[in-house]
Amino acid sequence: MKLEDTDGNIFSILGKATQLLRENGQPEQAAEMGRRVFQSRSYEKALAIVSEYVETELTHHIIRKNRGEER
Repeated sequence: MKLEDTDGNIFSILGKATQLLRENGQPEQAAEMGRRVFQSRSYEKALAIVSEYVETELTHHIIRKNRGEER
């Protein structure tokens, strides 16, 4: 999912990601992602959570960061 195709609004991004997951037979993951995003305390954290569930421009950066490959 291209983040640049969104208006930067986290609710718009979440809606598009939720739709993608549901269309691909993953409604439970969509619900979990939504809960986590609403509990996050920052825009950056919310984007990181979305990028764990659907591939975005940030996905590879987040994977490397979670592995400790980036500082």
